[in-house]
Amino acid sequence: MKSVFLSAILLLAFAASAQAPAPVALKDEPHHKLLLENEYVRVWAFGITGHDTTLVHEHALPYLGITLGPAEFVNAVTGKPEVHAKQVDGQIGYSKGGFSHLVRTEGDAPFRNFTIELLKTQGAARNRCVKVIADGALDCPQAAATPLDAAAPPALETDEILLRSGAITAPLRLAGADAQPARLVCVLEGSELTVEIHGQPAKKLHGGEVAWLPAGAEATLAKSGAGDPRFDLIVFKDSGEKK
Repeated sequence: MKSVFLSAILLLAFAASAQAPAPVALKDEPHHKLLLENEYVRVWAFGITGHDTTLVHEHALPYLGITLGPAEFVNAVTGKPEVHAKQVDGQIGYSKGGFSHLVRTEGDAPFRNFTIELLKTQGAARNRCVKVIADGALDCPQAAATPLDAAAPPALETDEILLRSGAITAPLRLAGADAQPARLVCVLEGSELTVEIHGQPAKKLHGGEVAWLPAGAEATLAKSGAGDPRFDLIVFKDSGEKK
């Protein structure tokens, strides 16, 4: 009788393991499309329609998630209870990574975001002017020191990046200098933004698109459609030339 009981337990354990597929790498998850990759970052456009589900996939690295449009979905992290999540348009999330999960939509609405993998060790993340880290205090400047601070105040900071979030009401010039770090422009849902890097043709971006500003580049961000375009600007602190 004992051997029969043990055999039944082993059979159940084998069946459970067979039902849990091994996670795939992010590059092999078909809902993630690579937009940009360099030594600092990999930027993925993630999109899932209503009543759909992703494969179980790994997030091995720290990453930012920036929601494009409102979303409701189920987040099923491997080894944890499922969580029903609701996010607003433009919501910023930060994760240290080191887990696998699947995402499922149970309603008709899609879920889209930028999934921005950070390829360098980030250290501790801390809130600036946006409550990204739920249990962290805000450390927000009381007054804007520059036009960039006014247009896009700091939202989140780690040892390696500073994320700014805002909207453009007038052309915004981003100064260039030998030690100016590289920056990533992410255009949010429903926005149209023109990015012009000095010496290059202007590029018109729509919601869900990105532009890389190399270290030292001088650039101008300007409206190219109706309304004030919303964007996030990620500064890679150590990418400037060292003097």
